[in-house]
Amino acid sequence: MNGKANIMRSKLVILVFSIIIGCVFILSLFIEPPTILKSERRVPAKMPVLSTRTVASAEFMDKFENYAADSLPFRESLRTLHSISTFGLFMQTDKNGLYMDSHGVGKFKQIDIKSVEQLQSIIISIANGLDDINVYYSFIPDKSIYSENNLPGYDPALIEHLFIRNPEMAKYKFINLFEALNQTSFYSSDLHWNQVNLIDVLSKLSEEMGFTTDINQYIKEYAGEFQGVYAGQLALPISTDSMYYLSCLSISAMYLNVKEMKMEEAPVYDLDKFTGLDSYDIFLSGAQPLVIIENKTVSTDKELYLFRDSFSSSLAPLLANAYSKVILIDLRYIDLRTLNQLIEFNSGSDALFLYSSLVLNNADMLFVNTP
Repeated sequence: MNGKANIMRSKLVILVFSIIIGCVFILSLFIEPPTILKSERRVPAKMPVLSTRTVASAEFMDKFENYAADSLPFRESLRTLHSISTFGLFMQTDKNGLYMDSHGVGKFKQIDIKSVEQLQSIIISIANGLDDINVYYSFIPDKSIYSENNLPGYDPALIEHLFIRNPEMAKYKFINLFEALNQTSFYSSDLHWNQVNLIDVLSKLSEEMGFTTDINQYIKEYAGEFQGVYAGQLALPISTDSMYYLSCLSISAMYLNVKEMKMEEAPVYDLDKFTGLDSYDIFLSGAQPLVIIENKTVSTDKELYLFRDSFSSSLAPLLANAYSKVILIDLRYIDLRTLNQLIEFNSGSDALFLYSSLVLNNADMLFVNTP
């Protein structure tokens, strides 16, 4: 009897599974696949080309698996169900590194020591070529450091030690931003810091670099409500963030037109991008290889060369009251040879290398060859 019962149970499981697969297949014939996965900030995988070559090389099945996952009917609902099960049913503390606390969502990260050492070599290589320039460097602590969950792994003291122990870095001044930030310095649903909460960061930089700036010249303006990249990855209904920005009438911005290789003027804050894939792109139009912010009302000719990632897009406008120009250089999108053809490094100016965990753990994304 037990043998027959087991056989019947197995047949029933196969039947139910086949019905589910069949229903999903039928639904996929009538439901249009998404053209963009907005919550994940990416375009879905395309249907691969079916040919003898792609089948023989297993390329078709590899790509079809991604296509099927991205085109699955009710995909977002299933992602939400998965997250609810992860935290509620199975009581896990994170989902693929994503965690939740009273301030919102973050992502647990560990330090890639080899990448940090590679970044040091890159900074040294560039800084050695900056004659008569005051060179500073710092890193932006990851928001997971400030979580009430007491997450291990991303130790700012270890990163500082890795930089300072290198005798070549001793020629340049390190700025520690750890105590200038806290949990509320970052958006609750995103990895980035919140511009209006960077006053302590600005004060620390001014103290160490010897400049003065007047935050009272800025006007706080409201952009809207948004949900950041971590909210999309987690796929749970969490509260939105309010995005404010600090505008100043005396500053303007120029951006590199990569097709024509010339600088063109555009807004410091591009509000049209607020409703795009990443609302944070309102700050200096998102990913840009070269941006020059100019302030003609300051009394100094001193310039700041800011080697940066996306975090500096919101910080740089606040620095523009201290320099005649703030030149933002993103080496993920421009190489040094091209850069040297576009800008001239003026003696007596400042250079700041400021990177977040995005680059600290992925230094090989920078277009710089080191010895």
